[in-house]
Amino acid sequence: MATIKDVAKMANVSTATVSRIINNKPGANIETEKRVRDAINLLNYEPNNIARSLSNKTSNLIALIIPNLNNPYFSDLVNIIETATNKHGYKLYLCNSNDNEDNIAYFLKSIIDNYIQTVIINSLAITEKDIKYLEKHDINVITIDRTNVDNQPNTISVDHFRGSYIATEHLIKNCECENILFMSGEITEKSSASRFKGYQSAMQEYLLSHQVQLLEGNFTYKSGFDLAYNTLNQKNDVHGIVCANDAMAIGAISACHKLGIEIPNQIQIIGYDNCDLSQYSTPSLTTINQLDSKIGEIIMNSIKENKTIQFEYTPEIVIRDSTKA
Repeated sequence: MATIKDVAKMANVSTATVSRIINNKPGANIETEKRVRDAINLLNYEPNNIARSLSNKTSNLIALIIPNLNNPYFSDLVNIIETATNKHGYKLYLCNSNDNEDNIAYFLKSIIDNYIQTVIINSLAITEKDIKYLEKHDINVITIDRTNVDNQPNTISVDHFRGSYIATEHLIKNCECENILFMSGEITEKSSASRFKGYQSAMQEYLLSHQVQLLEGNFTYKSGFDLAYNTLNQKNDVHGIVCANDAMAIGAISACHKLGIEIPNQIQIIGYDNCDLSQYSTPSLTTINQLDSKIGEIIMNSIKENKTIQFEYTPEIVIRDSTKA
């Protein structure tokens, strides 16, 4: 593999001159620049991005902070953003924080040390103090939905109230369900609370006699399975379940299989996310789509044009086999 010294030797210049030309800095005449560019091409030399970052105090990395990759939503989100960053000549620096303060502190320092200029955040563990720390170092911050930070200038959000409302509305109006459970993540989380309110609103609007029923989990497959199994093992009058994410919905489907409950003939289930996995469950999962493939391009356009983002996505229902309609 060719080095910068090999390029300098072939072009008969110093390594400092090669470095200036690679980093588009002034100081070399046209003839010298041509010799260096020709040497780079002949030797197939690829500049060291880390060295360039140290030299320029900038990099082609964009950081994305997420809580985990266990939830299929986050895996899909990473793919959407990484596709867009690669298309525009950037690389994604993935920070899998597990919503842990020590991990967050490590990644924040690493982001600054690597001269990363934009950070995309989808994590409840990031605080106002953390964001001010990044902004103090002139780092552009973009939040996506799952944060506890308000009034951010660059924000991509989802209308979770509307998403859960149309899920519940679908079960009542189109699937003739009345006794409907709502399976939530931690209800103290802002998105969970919004989804629960959407469910409540639809129940109140469409059913004269209704009972709001909340099952609180933690957005995992296991919590969806445990909540559904324990509840449905004792109650046989449940018509439908609105789940706060696809992972819990797939867990609930698994619990129904174990209990011998037929979906959708005996019970109907709706998820929330429209992750790739949802179409491959058995039966395939009716769900609320909150993964807008356009967000990658929206983010990259804002970065390249230095514009702020204020974008709210309105979810839509994707009907599959876990509901009758």
